[in-house]
Amino acid sequence: MATLRALKRRIASVDSVAHITRSMEMLSVVKIYHLRKKVEESVPYVEKLRELLVSIASHTSTDLTENPLFVSRPIEKVLVVPLTSDRGFCGAFNSNVMSLAKRYTDGLDVETTFGTIGKKANAEFAKQGKEISFHMPGILDRLSFAQAQKLSRRIKEMYIAGDVQAVSFVYMEFQSVLRQESVVREMLPLVPIKKGHTIPLETFIFKPDPTAILGTLMDNYVDLFVYKVLLEAGASEQAMRRMSMHRATENAEDLGQKLTIKYQRTRQAAITKELTEITSGAEAIKERKSV
Repeated sequence: MATLRALKRRIASVDSVAHITRSMEMLSVVKIYHLRKKVEESVPYVEKLRELLVSIASHTSTDLTENPLFVSRPIEKVLVVPLTSDRGFCGAFNSNVMSLAKRYTDGLDVETTFGTIGKKANAEFAKQGKEISFHMPGILDRLSFAQAQKLSRRIKEMYIAGDVQAVSFVYMEFQSVLRQESVVREMLPLVPIKKGHTIPLETFIFKPDPTAILGTLMDNYVDLFVYKVLLEAGASEQAMRRMSMHRATENAEDLGQKLTIKYQRTRQAAITKELTEITSGAEAIKERKSV
């Protein structure tokens, strides 16, 4: 009976785990739906904004160094911004980002500093003794344009002050619900687009002069770039969490079935044993009476 009670407790525990993981999977599905839509809208918008920005900058004769975001200095220090989560249960999401960030920084021949997004990256790079300029937890859990602007302001302050001369993001790029890839994307300085990919300015009429809007465009580009990579990282996190929780649910259900079969067999064996003992006892009583 003790064995049967232990099996019942294990079955109940496994069923409880399956219920939790199934709920987490469903929650991730809902979040993916909303984030994927935003990603699909933001990615082409940011790319076109960048093309327009580079096109205007390459066709103007005005000195752009008046805007510090256009200043390109010799690179002595790079700000690396890895985007990770605050929680686990999302497969290889965090480990892939941190592994790529380490390989990327190890391959640079200049100084690096980290701006860690999420508790996982901060804990890992602090343990490795890396220089961390700032840490922002909870961003992927509370994704909003306001959060993106908060992060971009911090980055722009460091870049304008000359503390860093380049900024790169390391994150999981969202390609589909079933496919995400760890990538490095350089945000600053603005890398010129290949010839032939810029937008012909003669197709646009600018009011005021094109040079007058470069500052605003550049500021908006940085904000939107940060928002885009945060959206992609958030969507990738939820996609990988959904897959991880789906597998965990399947494993829990499989284990629950095995334990149920074991419970039924153990119970059947116990009943058979009791019936055998009762039958044997009855036969023994009959034999005594016949004597």
